[in-house]
Amino acid sequence: MSQPIYTAIPDTSDTNYWTTKPETGNVRSTTFVPKDKELHQQLRVKAWAVIQASLTRKNRKGHY
Repeated sequence: MSQPIYTAIPDTSDTNYWTTKPETGNVRSTTFVPKDKELHQQLRVKAWAVIQASLTRKNRKGHY
């Protein structure tokens, strides 16, 4: 079985992409951490570019 190809940041239910970070003392909170931090950064930059392109020029923010 090959690894899925990601074109966007997946939902946290995707256990191939996300792992959970154990939190001691706080049982009501779950922190999801990407398994591949480089891929996650690439997907974040891509998502930021898509969001900024959809905004009007005066509403755009700085680079991510």
